[in-house]
Amino acid sequence: MPLTCHYDWDPESGDICWDTPGEYELLSTSRRQRCCSCNTLIALETIVCSVERWKIPEYEVEVAIYGEDGLVPRSNKFLCEECADLYFSLSELGFCVMPYENQKELVKEYAEGTSRNKTAT
Repeated sequence: MPLTCHYDWDPESGDICWDTPGEYELLSTSRRQRCCSCNTLIALETIVCSVERWKIPEYEVEVAIYGEDGLVPRSNKFLCEECADLYFSLSELGFCVMPYENQKELVKEYAEGTSRNKTAT
């Protein structure tokens, strides 16, 4: 996915919605987790950012429990400290990035784009 600030998304039933990462915290789950961006294994008590997720109701039972406009809670995902730093930096630059995108690849794309712009001028 190109580094951009335009998402044309029309949510449908069954789609997963991702929140923006929360504050830095220590990973305090019962076991290690994988970074949702770079897929590295995160050790317990390591700095992470938690990302809340929901699903748009898809089945009748989900609609009955959460309502037509409700959101079905999903398990949180985590960004390792490095990917969280990159996510926040790209967001601060004005790019619309998602936590599940590979932040390292997006920064590489950003660096390549700024290099081309410098050589073009």
